[in-house]
Amino acid sequence: MNIAVGPLISLLTFISIGNFVDTHNHKRIIFWGYILRIIGFIALALALPFFHGESLLIPVALFIAIDSILVNLRNTAYSASIRQLVKMSDVAKLTSLTTAVASASRILSPVLGITLYALISVEGLIVLEILATIVAMIIMMTLHFFKVDDSKREKVSQVEQFKQTLQYVKKRPFIRDSIVAEIVVNFFYTAVVTGSPFIIVNQLGLPNSVVIWTETGYSIGYLTGSLITSQLKEQRHFGIKIMSTMILVGISLLGLGGLFLITRNQIIVSVIGMLLSLLMELSFAIFDLAIEIRLQSTVEHSILGRVSSTLYTVGYAIMPFGTLVYTWLYDTFSDGSYIMIASGVILIVYTVFSISKFIKNIRIDDVYVEKHADQINS
Repeated sequence: MNIAVGPLISLLTFISIGNFVDTHNHKRIIFWGYILRIIGFIALALALPFFHGESLLIPVALFIAIDSILVNLRNTAYSASIRQLVKMSDVAKLTSLTTAVASASRILSPVLGITLYALISVEGLIVLEILATIVAMIIMMTLHFFKVDDSKREKVSQVEQFKQTLQYVKKRPFIRDSIVAEIVVNFFYTAVVTGSPFIIVNQLGLPNSVVIWTETGYSIGYLTGSLITSQLKEQRHFGIKIMSTMILVGISLLGLGGLFLITRNQIIVSVIGMLLSLLMELSFAIFDLAIEIRLQSTVEHSILGRVSSTLYTVGYAIMPFGTLVYTWLYDTFSDGSYIMIASGVILIVYTVFSISKFIKNIRIDDVYVEKHADQINS
């Protein structure tokens, strides 16, 4: 339900959320996002005793829908606030470290969640979630958000603001290329997320522990990629980062498919599978962060919320569609290894044919950034 409802809500609200973030105080948005989330958890806890069986899905679905809006709103506001929190030279480091911490929490959260679920009730978990949200809110509210000049910001309609965003993207084709790249990579990424557990358990007949090894590779890879990016003093060679990491994701996908095709040995699949998963997620992290840092560093503050919301939403929304497509493919064809291999090859071929156009648009964008440096840094 979370996989289906979350992206759908994001897709329906990304225009209004982007517009709202660009026309309101970011610190207040984040504060009220936390407050409303706490209220939502309290309402969920109070509602659960009145529902039983399948009817429990009603309050849960409502909460997921509301929480998706609040998380999207808060994340967009935070992403658009990075330049209000640190100097421009520290934007890349803060973004990378934030992502690294989130990756570390994803490594620990499954074990912690299972342990807590065995010890306390669902209501107890909700109380813990409320306490964690309060702590996060207090920390965020202690941060100093530097003021930005919004005196020239016009009050226009939602439709007009969306038109302005489209016109802005048209002036900077690199943003369009980045959005397309996010869609393509996230779509093919679902081939692994959907296919690896299915192939390992159902087709190779290996135990679930092998799946855990590959999942561990994903978690460690994203964390490592985030930490590597945070240590780079100069965020240069943007086009090379994007194209090379896309090719590495394709090679990893191709390698996993080949691995599942040629062996059923539990140790080999566990070790090589974890290494390939690590390489894939490390590449994916650098790819993701390179785009995010470039946007945060070069997009004018007055439109950054809308651009960030658009990028986040399209990348997030394509994954349920990819999951449906690959679920059908894995159910239809007897050997899913070939599907992975074909997906890796297609991604590599797409990237190779896109390199010249992408690099050309990056050069055009560098000229735009240089011309509008005063507006971007204001």
